[in-house]
Amino acid sequence: MAPLHSASTVLSIRSDFRQGQFRGQLKSELYRNGSRNSYENVYRIPHFQNRYPKAQLNPLTPEYTDIANDWLVSFGVDKELGPSLWTSFVAAKSPELIGYVFYNDVEPRDFLWLCKFVAFIFAFDTKMDESDWTDAVELSCDMILEMSLLLLWNDPENERLLERLNSILDRLMATEASRERLQDHTVHADLVHARNKSKSLLDVKMGAFASALRDLWLEYIEAVPAEFVSREAEIHLDYLSACLWEQKNRKTREEITIPDFIILRRSAGGLMPFVVCTDLIIEHKRQKYAISHLPNSIFYGNNMQNLLAASADCVAWHNDTFSFEKEIYRDGDLHNLVEIVSRHYNCHSHTQAGELVIELLHDRIAEMELVYENLKSEASPEFHPAIDRYMKSCRDWIAGTHEFHLTSVRYKNSNSLSELR
Repeated sequence: MAPLHSASTVLSIRSDFRQGQFRGQLKSELYRNGSRNSYENVYRIPHFQNRYPKAQLNPLTPEYTDIANDWLVSFGVDKELGPSLWTSFVAAKSPELIGYVFYNDVEPRDFLWLCKFVAFIFAFDTKMDESDWTDAVELSCDMILEMSLLLLWNDPENERLLERLNSILDRLMATEASRERLQDHTVHADLVHARNKSKSLLDVKMGAFASALRDLWLEYIEAVPAEFVSREAEIHLDYLSACLWEQKNRKTREEITIPDFIILRRSAGGLMPFVVCTDLIIEHKRQKYAISHLPNSIFYGNNMQNLLAASADCVAWHNDTFSFEKEIYRDGDLHNLVEIVSRHYNCHSHTQAGELVIELLHDRIAEMELVYENLKSEASPEFHPAIDRYMKSCRDWIAGTHEFHLTSVRYKNSNSLSELR
């Protein structure tokens, strides 16, 4: 395939993208005629036309950022990361992301919980991506299983949760070193204890990261009806499974198609656990207003699942355009849509690939808006307020993420040659 130049070529690829019709390129084609620029060339972050109101920072953010960091320290997460990574983590001010997403229409208690949650996710991501755990599944094995255990604790017979636990176990069993550790793990015995109600979750000894998640989880299950707790557990298990895949693939360097990457990136991006936390916001709104939760019949319907998928794709793809250079410099980490699109479509530069990703992102946002209209048209008016609140979360995450990416030092590479267009 020739390098991209014309709008018609871009539109053709956008059509391919929607239909899942992709053609891989031979390595010789990717580099023919020297058309592909080297990593040393300037990468220009493409312009994103934000269609939503500009995000503003919640005034509680600085205070709650300090609280969230101190909360992580109380569990020893700072020691798990080590001085250098902890310093860079604190400098990134990850709760500011929540501050931009939840400027209003959120109670302070929920805002604080979300600030802690995003701090936890970013710290976990730092440990998985930037430490000696980067491609060592055997090192993260115990932590992943501890987190899986606590997510299944209150609903150990749930088929959806068990299916996702099996996915995690399969990923761990696929690696020899982690397979040996898995054989000695007590996850099954601990689940038996949960079924027999003979043991409290607080009695289970856990490491720093799992202990922090447990603290958040216990607060969540106290606030939200059990039906909605299981939704959050399910989505979080998907996230853990996708993180394991990324970790394993940094070592094996397996080829992956764009459709498969998009599905994995959707979960590994970590957005969906936050969007599904809309149930927490709705539950607290119910104490003041007449608003119904979304029943499972709507939540697991095609339109709602497509809405969640579209919002997760939008945020993940936007992230990839900003994080591309940092990830490529980090030992050539290839889990980035800019890099994969560049390889599959023989783009003449990574900047061009980034521009194409933004084109696809704009299309995906339009699809998200269409799904929202379809969702409301099929649902009873009783559930429209909850659907609207979910959609507000989806839109606010796109606008808030954009503002955070523009301001955060997290996506700045120390050797950066990138420019913002």
